[in-house]
Amino acid sequence: MNTYSKVYIAIDLHSKSSVIGYMNNQGKYIGQQEVATTAANLINQVTAIPAARKHLTLEQGNMAFWAARQLQDHVDELMVCDPRYNALISRSPNKNDRLDTLRLCKLLRLGELKPVWAPEQMGIRRLFYQQIKEYQRLTKTLTIHKRQIQAALRHWGINIKLVKRDYHRPKDILQQVRQPMLRGELQAKFGFIQTVSNQKDQQFKRIQQTGRGFWEIAEFQKMAGVGPVVSHTFSAYIQTPHRFPRRGQLIRFCQLGVRKSSSGGHRLRSERLDKAGHGSLKNISHVAWKAAMKSGNEVSGFYRASLQRCGDPVHARLNTQRKILISLWSLWKHKQSYRPEKFFSGNGDSAR
Repeated sequence: MNTYSKVYIAIDLHSKSSVIGYMNNQGKYIGQQEVATTAANLINQVTAIPAARKHLTLEQGNMAFWAARQLQDHVDELMVCDPRYNALISRSPNKNDRLDTLRLCKLLRLGELKPVWAPEQMGIRRLFYQQIKEYQRLTKTLTIHKRQIQAALRHWGINIKLVKRDYHRPKDILQQVRQPMLRGELQAKFGFIQTVSNQKDQQFKRIQQTGRGFWEIAEFQKMAGVGPVVSHTFSAYIQTPHRFPRRGQLIRFCQLGVRKSSSGGHRLRSERLDKAGHGSLKNISHVAWKAAMKSGNEVSGFYRASLQRCGDPVHARLNTQRKILISLWSLWKHKQSYRPEKFFSGNGDSAR
């Protein structure tokens, strides 16, 4: 027998244990339970709540999409919400799992949560995204260790600029190191870099193997400046172009939206890029712009036209980066072939 007509359920999800709480339609917090985080435990706790209708939310996190998939058939409505908008939780001076669950219930009942896009299935697209994330982790690791070995050489007075081949064939570099113990340390470091570099190459081969099933990647690479890394990364992060109804949402997701602050009709500070979004997508748009600027093409032509209009190289570059991303998203969304002449349709300056 159902005790409540409607309840609002929140889960504070963690890898080992999670707190599940619920509130009735009048705003009374009924109770909560801490359980080990397994699919069976989460389902059992949610289904045991006596209510005719159940609305459930959990904050986006590493396990959120997995948990949502397990619970979606056991509730009437389910929302994976954006934690950045939950100021009642994130800014509270008193913070713990149980209070977070209570506050999530309140925000859900008041309709103050902002949903995030969630994949319909944890299938090949999610695997593709994880493959790209691993490739980026390996790239970051390589960058850190290359900088460290460069700094170490300079510390010992070997002031040379390492190039790509030096990391794979460091014999000439090591011969300049007189101390045997230091040479051994540096040799081990070079060996680690070579290992990670090989792992990175193998990882990208796996990415390309997965990406063969996605038609849009080949179309992306027809655009000037867009190479294999840019095209695969954009496809993996976006997952599906239909998650963004408007291009402005795409631009903010790619960390290229403009943040404006005003009060009483007066600007409080100068416009700046909003830090919300994915810096990786902002970065690949810059990589594509930089590569395209090496020759005459539709992208470099758009940049020059934008520079002539606004007179600011930074603004012109950002306009071009936005245009690159919007063009990739649009052809994917409408299942079109890439045509360079269409890159000039619209000036792109309003995409901020």
